[in-house]
Amino acid sequence: MFHLQNQLGWNQEAMIAGARDVRLSPSIVESFPRKEAALVEFFMDECLENFIDRIESEKGLKNLIVSECISKLVRIRLEMQAPYISKWPQALSIQALPQNVPTSFKQRAMLVDEICDAVGDEGSDFDWYVKRTILGGIYSTTEVYMLTDSSPEFRDTWAFLDSRVKDAFELKKTMREVVSVGGLKSSFIASSQFKKIEILLTSVMYYNFSQMQHLAEAVGTGVGNSLDGLMKSIFQR
Repeated sequence: MFHLQNQLGWNQEAMIAGARDVRLSPSIVESFPRKEAALVEFFMDECLENFIDRIESEKGLKNLIVSECISKLVRIRLEMQAPYISKWPQALSIQALPQNVPTSFKQRAMLVDEICDAVGDEGSDFDWYVKRTILGGIYSTTEVYMLTDSSPEFRDTWAFLDSRVKDAFELKKTMREVVSVGGLKSSFIASSQFKKIEILLTSVMYYNFSQMQHLAEAVGTGVGNSLDGLMKSIFQR
């Protein structure tokens, strides 16, 4: 359905070509006032439906520990974007426009909810929101990292994802230890986990849509190599 995106991108030209593909008048595009945004949002909705179907058909998920299950689910979802990776910076930029942010945020929140539900997280307390914020940050940083990954089958991206998920779980463990001993400052200074806390906070920062827009635009204007270096520098273990 989206076979024209790698060639034409996420724009009105692609919509007109798509209309002609199915023998409709190009004028039908004018019935979509938000045009490019509508195209990207339709793709996101399609991916979410396909993602939910995959969750239901993946029998092995229940046999995985929570961290492995999260990594697998994020990877499944991001692999749906892999065929369009060369034009995905444009899609991110469209999503990050002020008038499109509410819908974009809602779609990503729904995705995060599906992942959390699939791993059995059904809480409703403050921790519920923290988990989803961190998971949203992990998803978005991995999505951006993927834009500059030239490794075979995005091997480096999946390694990056696994590391971020591991960091999240080590952060949770560290915070429990801090609470149990009651010495916040001393525990943080003594803990080797401080770097990982910094990494997770950076992940949450990148969840901001304006940051995503700037990163996507940077990749789209040909500074992908420098961005790749920046990302690897930030998240170097």
